[in-house]
Amino acid sequence: MNKSACILSVLSLAGMTAQAIPPSLGYKVSGNELIITYTGTLLRSSDAVNWTEVAWASSPYKVALSDKKLFFCAKGTKNENMSIPLSYIVDLDLIWIEPGTFMMGSPKGELGRLANEELHQVTLTQGYWLGKYEVTQEQYETIMGTNPSDIKEDVLPVDSVSWNEAMEFCAKLNAQEKAAGRLPEGYEYSLPTESQWEYACRAGTTTALNSGKNLSDELRSPEVDEVGWYWYNCDETHRVGQKQPNAWGLYDMHGNVEEWCLDRYDDHYPTYPVKDPTGPDTGQHRVLRSGGWNRTAHDCRSANRRHGNPETTHIVSVGFRVALAPIPVPSKDIAIRLSTLVEMPMIWIEPGTFTMGSPKDELGRYSNETQRQVTLTRGYWLGMFEVTQAQYEAVMGNNPSHIKGSNLPVSRVDWNDAMKFCEKLTANEKAAGRLPEGYKYTLPTEAQWEYACRAGTTTALNSGKNLTSTAKCSNMDEVGWYEFNSEETLHAVGLKKPNDWRLYDMHGNVYEWCLDWYEDFPATPVTDPMGPATGTKRVFRGGCYYFSGRDCRSGLRYGDYPTDEYWGSGFRVALAPVQ
Repeated sequence: MNKSACILSVLSLAGMTAQAIPPSLGYKVSGNELIITYTGTLLRSSDAVNWTEVAWASSPYKVALSDKKLFFCAKGTKNENMSIPLSYIVDLDLIWIEPGTFMMGSPKGELGRLANEELHQVTLTQGYWLGKYEVTQEQYETIMGTNPSDIKEDVLPVDSVSWNEAMEFCAKLNAQEKAAGRLPEGYEYSLPTESQWEYACRAGTTTALNSGKNLSDELRSPEVDEVGWYWYNCDETHRVGQKQPNAWGLYDMHGNVEEWCLDRYDDHYPTYPVKDPTGPDTGQHRVLRSGGWNRTAHDCRSANRRHGNPETTHIVSVGFRVALAPIPVPSKDIAIRLSTLVEMPMIWIEPGTFTMGSPKDELGRYSNETQRQVTLTRGYWLGMFEVTQAQYEAVMGNNPSHIKGSNLPVSRVDWNDAMKFCEKLTANEKAAGRLPEGYKYTLPTEAQWEYACRAGTTTALNSGKNLTSTAKCSNMDEVGWYEFNSEETLHAVGLKKPNDWRLYDMHGNVYEWCLDWYEDFPATPVTDPMGPATGTKRVFRGGCYYFSGRDCRSGLRYGDYPTDEYWGSGFRVALAPVQ
């Protein structure tokens, strides 16, 4: 820099959060101009003490060089939309998407619904940015140097792009933005996951279209005309941003071009609540969303999903939208495929130390709940739900339950039958090559059960609350089915509030067999306890639908003969280290 008229300083300002844009600032001199590129908010000062926001500025910002000294800095701003300079004349507009929970898929009565759109709850724990528009030909050519589109015009969405090529665009954009110092820490440019795409498309709606409207016809529907280009209002791609945006400011989420997503395609969604899903680990095809200009109305719905070959699918109606999203952290949670349609979701439980038992002043406490420190040195998986009748029948070929229902917990199971289920499941998974080395399917030990149930809590219930009565208690109503809300019957798993580790029905519904022989345990600290070597009764935990509130607490423990079975006897399976 041959003139010292402007001095630049990049400040890391306090008050930023994990979801803030890290401030960045760079510059270069061109002729008699200083060109500043930045993310966040640009501030200027004449003394480097008192700062004023340059409210009209956008990156790149140009200022004439002079003898007057100016200082510039960039301030991070929480949860804001961004405009990324791909070149001096081409920007990429990104909309900030707050994290949240929504129902993914479509209701059974939705016009045009397909069988692969099962409704299920999805939680996205981290916010992300998503392209305001589909990637245009101008943006694509700026990064890639080529334009594969059928009809060429800068403002049209790029088309005829394979999944591999879309990911290559993201990789080159990452490299460019990292070199420029503008890539937020912990984030990367990528395709949105299928759940990120639908969450952003819906923008809080539950209807077929993100305008809040449903279709009036599966093929030709005037409701689509408002929000997107499709078969009955165009015969080619159109300039981005011409139709009505959704409530979050995203355009063309219905029609124009179909959009690649990150996930591999699966014919079926999970039927249970999921967190930050990324699709199956294997599969030939990748997901396509939004429909295209050559698709009918039902193909352009928020929930509609198709797929294509990531290498060979080059179609005039296929493009993509870019996301700036958290770098995925592989989840240790797993889902065991028991049959074509039946899965068993398992939650990974990190090892740790906790206080087992209940304090002497806990309402409803029994004398066999002596408190002691327990350390579990190895992690394990535990069923998200009590074993359901569909799961039991998929493995064992029969259903002993007195009240039948595929998503009800299996009941009338004695300890021996529960262990036979685990042994058979272990053999099946070992034969399929899916059994983690050093692990087996079994019943959880009593310590594993209570540690997972509590999920860090020390209260009577894993919601962090205590009982207000030993019998009927509103706090118990939140987390489980018991004597005073069950109407003396089993209920489908997963309908009550889970604990912080996403385990459901640890209180009530059916009581759950544990691996241990029953004993009164001492108050001394123990590591990886497994109970006594012999005994006459096995432990069961959790209470059931005909027990009172006091008998469904986290610290409650009973024992019964391993050959006994009752209407309220069931179990939850663990994938635990071989002892």
